Amino acid sequence: MDDYQTYLLDLDGVVYRGDRLLPGARELVAWLDATGRQVVYLSNNSLAAPEEVAAKLTRLGMPHPEGRVLTAGWAAVQAVARRFPGGRVFVLALPAIADLAQRAGLRPVAMDEPEMPTPDAVVVGLDRSLTYARLRRAMRAILAGAAFIAVNRDPRLPVEDGFEPGTGALVAALEWSTGRDAEMIGKPAPGIVTQAMRQVGARPDQVLLVGDGLDLDMPAGHAAGVTTALVLTGLASAEQALAATGERKPDLVFADLPALLTAARARAERGGGAAGGA
Repeated sequence: MDDYQTYLLDLDGVVYRGDRLLPGARELVAWLDATGRQVVYLSNNSLAAPEEVAAKLTRLGMPHPEGRVLTAGWAAVQAVARRFPGGRVFVLALPAIADLAQRAGLRPVAMDEPEMPTPDAVVVGLDRSLTYARLRRAMRAILAGAAFIAVNRDPRLPVEDGFEPGTGALVAALEWSTGRDAEMIGKPAPGIVTQAMRQVGARPDQVLLVGDGLDLDMPAGHAAGVTTALVLTGLASAEQALAATGERKPDLVFADLPALLTAARARAERGGGAAGGA
């Protein structure tokens, strides 16, 4: 393991599962802070605003998360706002994404508004209040020409007692029913990773991306040119990690964050030289 100076940490399945902090998360970040390394919490989250995610991390006992959270939900509404300044957007997601859209200067369309004119974009995230009528409204807007923006393509979401359907389940339904592919903002697209590197001024060879998924985290990291580490506390098993090939194959595999921290400490104590160099 190289002596990385910037760690991009996925949240669900890496730092926590639902409202349960995973072992080693607090200790890893405390060590990174104490040794002058940088941390960005990098999440495909479409559940909450970055400040709300930071507040959750604080509540769970994580040190100083303020200003270190980058979510795909915020990146998605910013992308729409750049393309359609002040535009109308139908949000098939939790209320947090509609709130973020308003903060970005967009005008969310309410369900009781008439379907004409067509909104400029449909933004799809995790929607726990999903109804057939809301799904139909999104489908019709996309068929009428609205831009089709997906916060992420997460197939399922790790929670305390297992998994629940992720944003990708809704994206797949709309792609199938409209015949159009969504424009992806979060992982596996690399944009959110490169944005995090710009935010902290890090080079790809200095960066370790830590995730729990072979289909999302690993391809995003490889496409952005950073080293990828898989922890087996979320979506993927050891057998799946060993069988992975191509862009899905992680550079490093750890059972959990305590194992990663042990390896990182050992590498730092050996004086690995220039950051990112083995």
